[in-house]
Amino acid sequence: MRRIGAILGLTVALSGCASSTSATHSGASTTTPTPTPATACTLPVTSDPYDGFHVGVPDGWNLFTLHSTIVVSRDPTATEESTVTPVLLTAGLTPAAVFASSLSSLQKEIAAGGGTMTDTVTNAGSQHPTATLSLQSGQVAMAGQASLAVLPERTAHGASVAALLASWAPTSRFAQDRATLAAVGACYGPERGSLYQVMKDQVFTYAIPLGWTVRNEGQDTIEIADGNDASATYTLTLLPPGTGVNSVQSLRAYAFGKLGIHVGAVLSSQQVPNKPLGNGNTQGQEYLEFTGSLSDGRAVHGVSDVVADTGSSTPSGVIRLGLATTALWNSVNGALVHIVTSIQHSNAQDLQQWENLNRQQRVFDQQVQGFDYALNGVDLVHDPVTGATFEAPYDAYNATGPDGPGYYDEANNKLQIETP
Repeated sequence: MRRIGAILGLTVALSGCASSTSATHSGASTTTPTPTPATACTLPVTSDPYDGFHVGVPDGWNLFTLHSTIVVSRDPTATEESTVTPVLLTAGLTPAAVFASSLSSLQKEIAAGGGTMTDTVTNAGSQHPTATLSLQSGQVAMAGQASLAVLPERTAHGASVAALLASWAPTSRFAQDRATLAAVGACYGPERGSLYQVMKDQVFTYAIPLGWTVRNEGQDTIEIADGNDASATYTLTLLPPGTGVNSVQSLRAYAFGKLGIHVGAVLSSQQVPNKPLGNGNTQGQEYLEFTGSLSDGRAVHGVSDVVADTGSSTPSGVIRLGLATTALWNSVNGALVHIVTSIQHSNAQDLQQWENLNRQQRVFDQQVQGFDYALNGVDLVHDPVTGATFEAPYDAYNATGPDGPGYYDEANNKLQIETP
């Protein structure tokens, strides 16, 4: 029941960053949250050095970062999974308010995916609320649990993070797997994240993690890579007649064939209904998460978002692709989603418009959520020495920097926060 959504949508500049979101809430009294009582971490731990966190991942399970939520699933059905949704505790926001709001958001996300969730909350007004969950997806009934972890985390927006820990499994399995599901969240903790430098040239604007490189760039394509084992690619293509491409799925298959990508298993899939464009042309969009292999035999895990205009003799489209070896996937998929979502072609935004998009999204989030969640989970920062601009995940904040708390680049230059 993975709540995939169109996370790589071309029209919204959201990152897949799983670093903590922030929230403020007026009208609540200011309290000092107490840390959640320690629970043993009994699972192998995976670290994401880009968005800044670690979490427990049972052997053979899959980790994926979905907006600000970390999702750890047993298998592609996603009827057995644990999720971690961190929220920065800013002044006036109580753990109880975070728990109630986060549970409500989770319920809405599950409903949007065609499922249902009800909850029974205990200790509702305390700093450590809990709930039992009952879920339904198709013919599968599931039981679940939810709790709130409060952890110290010094950022530019607060000193603590509250994380909704939710998990579920088919009713017949929940009792035997309950401890494993809970251990996923018990292993969660924030880490120091990485800066994403905002780059702009004559063709593209994009965010790139420090240490990654632009391997190939042309008029209509760019590839941003971490060595040979992880890459994010954007391609705008106009195909010649005779290719047989007549749908978004056939465009994706055509492109994957040219790239030497063989899809072995589809883990998540979503199609946007075709939209008529006139003159017999239609536009379709497909999101896909998959595992497979490359022509050189390497096993890979990837996500793609393809938009195709078909119906004419010269079909066209945009392909965004994040790809990593299976061994690296769990620790880099958040960065891949962040990068491919950030890429804008030549007619897109300059840096001021880039920030305007982020600001508009935050205003929208305030209206919908009732909190000022910065779902991007980043601050826009500027280096006055080099003139460089960066997206800084909240977890990239250095509370003990050489010039005091703040964001720093690799040369230890202190960066100026430009986010409102």
